Amino acid sequence: MDGCFAQSTVAACDLAVWLKSTYVSHQMVQQQWLWMICETLHFIGLTLVIGIAGLFDLRLMGFTRAVSVEAAMDMRAWAALGVAINLVTGLLFFAGAPEQYLPNPAFWYKMLFLLVAMLNIAFFETRLGKKMLMIGPGDNTPLSFKITGAVSIGSWFLVLYFGRMLPFIGTAF
Repeated sequence: MDGCFAQSTVAACDLAVWLKSTYVSHQMVQQQWLWMICETLHFIGLTLVIGIAGLFDLRLMGFTRAVSVEAAMDMRAWAALGVAINLVTGLLFFAGAPEQYLPNPAFWYKMLFLLVAMLNIAFFETRLGKKMLMIGPGDNTPLSFKITGAVSIGSWFLVLYFGRMLPFIGTAF
């Protein structure tokens, strides 16, 4: 890959070269319809995550009190489906064009905020999830819930922002 990237490590270049040699990478590049299908699925997954996690986060922060806690918690499976769709399609994008992602700061910021979002989910599920069910209809939420919801909605929007900025920030072309 023409000298790999100007400021990349040898490991990043080796990874990019290896990925570009895989069948998946060749298919992602050669079959344009595959990339377009993945883009569509990625958008659908993102819609599920932002829409449902956003509603859930607003409930955590004490907004949307008309939405029952139980109903908000029941919808989490749809948000998890969105995350799964985006994980698969994101890995396919990465395999198809690692040279566009590895040297790009927007990609690394997206990964950072995705990690924050995932750690926040793990924190909520292990520490607060059962306590959430004790909140009655119309009740306000404790500060710990509000902070968790704010971190979640903020990190997901930053994942969305930096994902959208991938073509514009630090492009290698």
